[in-house]
Amino acid sequence: MKNLLFSSVSLVPFSFLFPNVSLANEKPATIKIETTIPYLTDLVKKASCDSKSFQIENIISVGNDPHTFHMTPSNRIAIAKADVIISVGSGLEPWISKIQKNKNQTWFTVTENMSLTKLDNNHDHNHDHDHETKEHNHLEYDPHIWQSPKLTKEALLKISNLLIKLKPEEEKNINTCTQDYIHKIEVEVKELKKQIETIPKEKRVFATNHNALGYFADEFGFKMKSIVGLSDEASPTPAQLKDIIMQIKKENIKALFLESTGNMRNIKTVSKETGVKIGGTLYSDSLGTKGSGAETAPEMWKTNVSTILNALKK
Repeated sequence: MKNLLFSSVSLVPFSFLFPNVSLANEKPATIKIETTIPYLTDLVKKASCDSKSFQIENIISVGNDPHTFHMTPSNRIAIAKADVIISVGSGLEPWISKIQKNKNQTWFTVTENMSLTKLDNNHDHNHDHDHETKEHNHLEYDPHIWQSPKLTKEALLKISNLLIKLKPEEEKNINTCTQDYIHKIEVEVKELKKQIETIPKEKRVFATNHNALGYFADEFGFKMKSIVGLSDEASPTPAQLKDIIMQIKKENIKALFLESTGNMRNIKTVSKETGVKIGGTLYSDSLGTKGSGAETAPEMWKTNVSTILNALKK
Protein backbone atom coordinates (compact mmCIF):
# COMPACT_ATOMS: atom_id res chain seq x y z
CA MET A 1 0.00 0.00 0.00
CA LYS A 2 2.85 2.38 0.84
CA ASN A 3 4.52 1.68 -2.51
CA LEU A 4 1.26 2.31 -4.33
CA LEU A 5 0.78 5.63 -2.57
CA PHE A 6 4.32 6.71 -3.34
CA SER A 7 3.92 5.81 -7.01
CA SER A 8 0.74 7.86 -7.37
CA VAL A 9 2.33 10.91 -5.73
CA SER A 10 5.44 10.67 -7.91
CA LEU A 11 3.27 11.16 -10.99
CA VAL A 12 2.39 14.73 -9.88
CA PRO A 13 4.57 17.22 -11.83
CA PHE A 14 7.30 18.98 -9.86
CA SER A 15 6.18 22.33 -11.21
CA PHE A 16 2.69 21.76 -9.81
CA LEU A 17 3.95 21.04 -6.30
CA PHE A 18 6.41 23.95 -6.38
CA PRO A 19 5.09 26.52 -8.89
CA ASN A 20 7.59 29.24 -7.90
CA VAL A 21 10.69 27.05 -8.25
CA SER A 22 12.55 27.26 -11.58
CA LEU A 23 14.25 24.11 -12.80
CA ALA A 24 17.93 24.45 -13.68
CA ASN A 25 17.45 23.22 -17.24
CA GLU A 26 14.34 25.35 -17.87
CA LYS A 27 14.72 27.89 -20.71
CA PRO A 28 14.59 31.56 -19.65
CA ALA A 29 11.33 33.37 -20.35
CA THR A 30 10.94 35.47 -23.48
CA ILE A 31 11.45 39.17 -22.78
CA LYS A 32 8.61 41.36 -24.04
CA ILE A 33 9.84 44.58 -25.57
CA GLU A 34 7.67 47.52 -26.65
CA THR A 35 9.31 50.19 -28.79
CA THR A 36 7.69 53.50 -29.65
CA ILE A 37 8.33 53.40 -33.42
CA PRO A 38 9.01 50.72 -36.09
CA TYR A 39 12.58 52.00 -36.59
CA LEU A 40 13.48 50.94 -33.04
CA THR A 41 11.75 47.59 -33.48
CA ASP A 42 13.88 46.96 -36.54
CA LEU A 43 17.09 47.83 -34.68
CA VAL A 44 16.24 45.42 -31.86
CA LYS A 45 15.60 42.68 -34.40
CA LYS A 46 18.80 43.41 -36.31
CA ALA A 47 20.90 43.57 -33.13
CA SER A 48 19.69 40.11 -32.11
CA CYS A 49 19.18 38.51 -35.55
CA ASP A 50 15.50 38.07 -34.64
CA SER A 51 16.35 36.04 -31.55
CA LYS A 52 13.34 34.22 -30.11
CA SER A 53 14.45 35.38 -26.67
CA PHE A 54 12.83 38.72 -27.45
CA GLN A 55 9.21 39.39 -28.34
CA ILE A 56 9.15 42.83 -29.96
CA GLU A 57 6.25 45.10 -30.86
CA ASN A 58 6.00 48.81 -31.67
CA ILE A 59 3.40 51.19 -30.25
CA ILE A 60 3.15 53.49 -33.30
CA SER A 61 2.37 51.57 -36.49
CA VAL A 62 4.36 51.78 -39.72
CA GLY A 63 3.33 54.77 -41.82
CA ASN A 64 1.97 56.82 -38.91
CA ASP A 65 3.34 60.18 -37.87
CA PRO A 66 4.92 60.11 -34.38
CA HIS A 67 4.35 63.87 -34.02
CA THR A 68 0.56 63.46 -34.09
CA PHE A 69 0.26 60.14 -32.24
CA HIS A 70 -2.29 59.71 -29.45
CA MET A 71 -2.32 56.71 -27.13
CA THR A 72 -5.22 54.27 -27.14
CA PRO A 73 -6.34 51.99 -24.27
CA SER A 74 -4.78 49.03 -26.14
CA ASN A 75 -1.45 50.91 -26.27
CA ARG A 76 -1.54 51.39 -22.51
CA ILE A 77 -2.28 47.71 -21.95
CA ALA A 78 0.60 46.64 -24.22
CA ILE A 79 3.00 48.97 -22.41
CA ALA A 80 1.83 47.70 -19.00
CA LYS A 81 2.50 44.10 -20.06
CA ALA A 82 5.98 44.82 -21.45
CA ASP A 83 9.21 44.01 -19.64
CA VAL A 84 11.14 46.68 -21.54
CA ILE A 85 10.02 49.94 -23.18
CA ILE A 86 12.41 51.55 -25.67
CA SER A 87 11.81 55.13 -26.84
CA VAL A 88 13.67 57.67 -28.98
CA GLY A 89 13.34 60.49 -26.47
CA SER A 90 14.39 64.12 -27.00
CA GLY A 91 10.76 65.23 -27.09
CA LEU A 92 9.56 62.94 -29.90
CA GLU A 93 7.16 61.08 -27.60
CA PRO A 94 5.76 63.66 -25.10
CA TRP A 95 2.86 61.29 -24.34
CA ILE A 96 5.23 58.83 -22.70
CA SER A 97 5.57 61.08 -19.64
CA LYS A 98 1.87 60.48 -18.91
CA ILE A 99 2.42 56.74 -18.41
CA GLN A 100 2.82 55.43 -14.87
CA LYS A 101 6.06 53.47 -14.83
CA ASN A 102 6.27 50.04 -13.24
CA LYS A 103 9.40 49.64 -11.10
CA ASN A 104 9.82 46.11 -12.48
CA GLN A 105 10.06 47.41 -16.04
CA THR A 106 13.14 48.67 -17.87
CA TRP A 107 12.64 52.06 -19.56
CA PHE A 108 15.35 52.86 -22.10
CA THR A 109 15.77 56.15 -23.97
CA VAL A 110 17.98 55.76 -27.03
CA THR A 111 18.97 59.42 -27.51
CA GLU A 112 20.08 59.93 -23.92
CA ASN A 113 23.66 61.31 -23.99
CA MET A 114 23.64 61.35 -27.81
CA SER A 115 25.13 64.32 -29.62
CA LEU A 116 22.10 65.66 -31.49
CA THR A 117 21.63 68.75 -33.64
CA LYS A 118 20.49 71.65 -31.49
CA LEU A 119 17.47 73.38 -32.96
CA ASP A 120 17.99 77.10 -33.38
CA ASN A 121 15.28 79.25 -34.94
CA ASN A 122 17.78 82.03 -35.50
CA HIS A 123 20.16 79.95 -37.58
CA ASP A 124 19.25 78.40 -40.92
CA HIS A 125 21.89 75.65 -41.03
CA ASN A 126 20.62 74.80 -44.53
CA HIS A 127 17.17 74.06 -43.08
CA ASP A 128 14.35 76.42 -42.13
CA HIS A 129 12.94 76.20 -38.61
CA ASP A 130 11.08 79.53 -38.70
CA HIS A 131 7.61 78.02 -39.05
CA GLU A 132 7.77 75.64 -36.14
CA THR A 133 4.43 75.25 -34.36
CA LYS A 134 3.90 76.03 -30.69
CA GLU A 135 3.40 72.39 -29.76
CA HIS A 136 6.89 71.60 -31.01
CA ASN A 137 8.69 74.60 -29.52
CA HIS A 138 9.73 72.39 -26.61
CA LEU A 139 11.99 70.39 -28.91
CA GLU A 140 15.50 71.51 -28.11
CA TYR A 141 17.24 68.89 -30.26
CA ASP A 142 16.34 67.16 -33.51
CA PRO A 143 14.98 63.68 -32.61
CA HIS A 144 14.82 62.28 -36.18
CA ILE A 145 17.78 59.93 -35.67
CA TRP A 146 16.46 57.35 -38.16
CA GLN A 147 17.51 59.74 -40.93
CA SER A 148 21.14 59.61 -39.76
CA PRO A 149 23.47 56.70 -40.59
CA LYS A 150 25.85 57.89 -37.88
CA LEU A 151 23.21 58.09 -35.16
CA THR A 152 21.58 54.85 -36.33
CA LYS A 153 24.85 53.00 -35.74
CA GLU A 154 25.11 54.61 -32.31
CA ALA A 155 21.51 53.66 -31.51
CA LEU A 156 22.15 50.10 -32.66
CA LEU A 157 25.15 49.78 -30.34
CA LYS A 158 23.19 51.16 -27.38
CA ILE A 159 20.34 48.73 -28.02
CA SER A 160 22.84 45.90 -28.43
CA ASN A 161 24.35 46.63 -25.01
CA LEU A 162 20.85 46.73 -23.50
CA LEU A 163 19.99 43.31 -24.98
CA ILE A 164 23.21 41.82 -23.63
CA LYS A 165 22.31 43.04 -20.14
CA LEU A 166 18.88 41.47 -20.52
CA LYS A 167 20.24 38.19 -21.92
CA PRO A 168 23.96 37.80 -21.04
CA GLU A 169 23.98 34.25 -22.42
CA GLU A 170 23.33 35.68 -25.91
CA GLU A 171 26.23 38.15 -25.85
CA LYS A 172 28.20 36.44 -28.62
CA ASN A 173 25.21 36.25 -30.96
CA ILE A 174 24.15 39.84 -30.27
CA ASN A 175 27.67 41.21 -30.82
CA THR A 176 28.01 39.33 -34.11
CA CYS A 177 24.59 40.43 -35.36
CA THR A 178 25.26 44.05 -34.40
CA GLN A 179 28.64 44.24 -36.11
CA ASP A 180 27.26 42.58 -39.24
CA TYR A 181 24.51 45.18 -39.47
CA ILE A 182 26.91 48.07 -38.86
CA HIS A 183 29.03 46.76 -41.74
CA LYS A 184 25.93 46.56 -43.96
CA ILE A 185 25.04 50.17 -43.12
CA GLU A 186 28.55 51.39 -43.91
CA VAL A 187 28.64 49.57 -47.26
CA GLU A 188 25.21 50.95 -48.21
CA VAL A 189 26.07 54.52 -47.22
CA LYS A 190 29.36 54.42 -49.15
CA GLU A 191 27.53 53.30 -52.29
CA LEU A 192 24.84 55.94 -51.92
CA LYS A 193 27.43 58.71 -51.55
CA LYS A 194 29.05 57.56 -54.80
CA GLN A 195 25.72 57.93 -56.57
CA ILE A 196 25.14 61.38 -55.08
CA GLU A 197 28.55 62.57 -56.30
CA THR A 198 27.29 62.25 -59.89
CA ILE A 199 25.25 65.41 -59.21
CA PRO A 200 27.23 68.70 -58.95
CA LYS A 201 27.27 69.96 -55.36
CA GLU A 202 25.53 73.25 -56.22
CA LYS A 203 22.59 71.31 -57.69
CA ARG A 204 22.03 69.08 -54.67
CA VAL A 205 19.26 71.32 -53.36
CA PHE A 206 15.64 70.41 -52.75
CA ALA A 207 12.63 71.41 -50.65
CA THR A 208 10.22 69.27 -48.71
CA ASN A 209 7.28 69.75 -46.41
CA HIS A 210 8.83 69.70 -42.92
CA ASN A 211 12.25 69.42 -41.39
CA ALA A 212 12.54 65.70 -40.63
CA LEU A 213 15.38 65.16 -43.09
CA GLY A 214 18.00 67.42 -41.52
CA TYR A 215 20.40 64.63 -40.55
CA PHE A 216 19.87 62.93 -43.91
CA ALA A 217 20.68 66.13 -45.82
CA ASP A 218 23.78 66.85 -43.73
CA GLU A 219 25.26 63.36 -43.94
CA PHE A 220 24.53 62.74 -47.62
CA GLY A 221 25.59 66.17 -48.82
CA PHE A 222 22.31 67.86 -49.73
CA LYS A 223 21.00 71.33 -48.96
CA MET A 224 17.37 71.24 -47.89
CA LYS A 225 14.60 73.78 -47.41
CA SER A 226 11.55 72.87 -45.35
CA ILE A 227 8.19 74.56 -45.75
CA VAL A 228 6.76 74.24 -42.23
CA GLY A 229 9.74 73.56 -39.95
CA LEU A 230 9.58 70.57 -37.59
CA SER A 231 5.84 69.98 -37.59
CA ASP A 232 4.18 68.79 -40.80
CA GLU A 233 0.85 69.91 -39.33
CA ALA A 234 1.92 73.55 -39.08
CA SER A 235 0.19 76.29 -41.04
CA PRO A 236 2.51 79.12 -42.10
CA THR A 237 0.91 82.53 -42.41
CA PRO A 238 0.29 83.93 -45.92
CA ALA A 239 3.30 86.23 -45.42
CA GLN A 240 5.54 83.31 -44.41
CA LEU A 241 4.36 81.21 -47.31
CA LYS A 242 5.03 84.10 -49.70
CA ASP A 243 8.55 84.40 -48.28
CA ILE A 244 9.15 80.67 -48.80
CA ILE A 245 7.96 80.88 -52.41
CA MET A 246 10.31 83.83 -53.04
CA GLN A 247 13.25 81.93 -51.51
CA ILE A 248 12.63 78.88 -53.70
CA LYS A 249 12.46 81.06 -56.81
CA LYS A 250 15.56 83.04 -55.79
CA GLU A 251 17.63 79.94 -55.05
CA ASN A 252 16.39 78.28 -58.22
CA ILE A 253 15.37 75.09 -56.41
CA LYS A 254 14.37 72.52 -59.01
CA ALA A 255 12.79 69.79 -56.89
CA LEU A 256 10.01 69.67 -54.32
CA PHE A 257 8.99 66.50 -52.51
CA LEU A 258 5.93 65.19 -50.75
CA GLU A 259 6.37 63.03 -47.65
CA SER A 260 4.92 59.66 -46.77
CA THR A 261 3.20 61.06 -43.64
CA GLY A 262 1.57 64.33 -42.67
CA ASN A 263 -0.42 67.08 -44.39
CA MET A 264 0.96 68.00 -47.81
CA ARG A 265 -1.25 70.99 -48.61
CA ASN A 266 1.56 73.54 -48.09
CA ILE A 267 4.12 71.87 -50.35
CA LYS A 268 1.45 71.51 -53.06
CA THR A 269 0.68 75.22 -52.78
CA VAL A 270 4.36 76.07 -53.12
CA SER A 271 4.65 73.82 -56.17
CA LYS A 272 1.70 75.55 -57.82
CA GLU A 273 2.97 79.06 -57.07
CA THR A 274 6.60 78.45 -58.07
CA GLY A 275 5.99 76.16 -61.02
CA VAL A 276 8.45 73.66 -59.52
CA LYS A 277 7.19 70.13 -60.08
CA ILE A 278 6.75 67.56 -57.31
CA GLY A 279 9.66 65.14 -57.68
CA GLY A 280 8.10 62.26 -55.74
CA THR A 281 7.48 61.16 -52.17
CA LEU A 282 10.16 60.84 -49.50
CA TYR A 283 10.02 58.73 -46.35
CA SER A 284 10.52 61.14 -43.47
CA ASP A 285 8.78 60.37 -40.17
CA SER A 286 8.27 56.65 -40.63
CA LEU A 287 9.71 53.61 -42.33
CA GLY A 288 7.71 52.20 -45.21
CA THR A 289 5.20 49.38 -45.24
CA LYS A 290 6.06 45.92 -46.52
CA GLY A 291 7.06 46.00 -50.18
CA SER A 292 7.71 49.77 -50.16
CA GLY A 293 11.49 49.48 -50.44
CA ALA A 294 11.80 51.48 -47.22
CA GLU A 295 11.19 48.84 -44.57
CA THR A 296 14.51 49.45 -42.78
CA ALA A 297 16.58 52.59 -42.26
CA PRO A 298 19.20 51.70 -44.95
CA GLU A 299 16.43 50.80 -47.40
CA MET A 300 14.69 54.10 -46.61
CA TRP A 301 17.89 56.09 -47.27
CA LYS A 302 18.41 54.20 -50.52
CA THR A 303 14.85 54.85 -51.72
CA ASN A 304 15.01 58.53 -50.73
CA VAL A 305 18.35 59.05 -52.48
CA SER A 306 17.03 57.38 -55.62
CA THR A 307 13.88 59.57 -55.60
CA ILE A 308 15.90 62.77 -55.08
CA LEU A 309 18.52 61.98 -57.72
CA ASN A 310 15.89 61.05 -60.31
CA ALA A 311 14.22 64.43 -59.79
CA LEU A 312 17.46 66.45 -59.79
CA LYS A 313 18.68 64.85 -63.00
CA LYS A 314 15.63 65.99 -64.97
